[in-house]
Amino acid sequence: MGNNIEGFEYENTVISALIESGYCGDIKQGAGSSAADADADILLANTRYLVEVKKDSGAQMGGTSVRYVDGAFTVASDAVDKDTQQMIIEALSPKVEAIEAMLHRIGSQKFPTSCSKEVWTAAKNEGYLKPINAKIRKDADFIINHYRKKGIDYIQIGGAGLFYMGNNPANLPIPKLEGEIDIELRAGRSGSKVNAEGIRVVGGGLRAQGRLKFKGTSPYSLDDPASIKKMLEDWIKW
Repeated sequence: MGNNIEGFEYENTVISALIESGYCGDIKQGAGSSAADADADILLANTRYLVEVKKDSGAQMGGTSVRYVDGAFTVASDAVDKDTQQMIIEALSPKVEAIEAMLHRIGSQKFPTSCSKEVWTAAKNEGYLKPINAKIRKDADFIINHYRKKGIDYIQIGGAGLFYMGNNPANLPIPKLEGEIDIELRAGRSGSKVNAEGIRVVGGGLRAQGRLKFKGTSPYSLDDPASIKKMLEDWIKW
């Protein structure tokens, strides 16, 4: 929870800096934990450009869910390129025995699934989740493809600054996001709710979550009004 709060606060710091500098678009509040919305936008020459905001270079990036049934995996999002889909499936394939053991423990046959919160918690405490975990490494295209599908071309990273991802439609004088992504594979659950029988249930699924690992800085940062103005001054000359 703490990281989510800090991330949300950082999003609003960026938005406040954009407002103060006079280049804020329509987004006046950070998206927080929403996976569907951009975190901020910058208005240049009457055109809005969407921005993803991360509080630091180790924050979670783009992710997707993975379906599992009868020994077969399917990556849910078509925003994940075929090569990465194959890497995810190859990384999970040796985990079939552990996945089947977890499903058997909670009385299910596939992911996504649902069960009582009590049963899921017991399975976790008994050590059924940890053997499913895996990690693979890929270049930054994993998150670039993820955010391109959402129409987001820019990313602001706390402590590193503003980068473009794949495309630079505003032709800003900033570097391209480069580096490597650790794709973390795990089984996790959603928040709980009480069903019609009065039982608290949770949804369970397999997730592939990107975490950026890179070294580098941008000359400009959207969390500083002075830096934003300097970027736009240089943009006009660019």
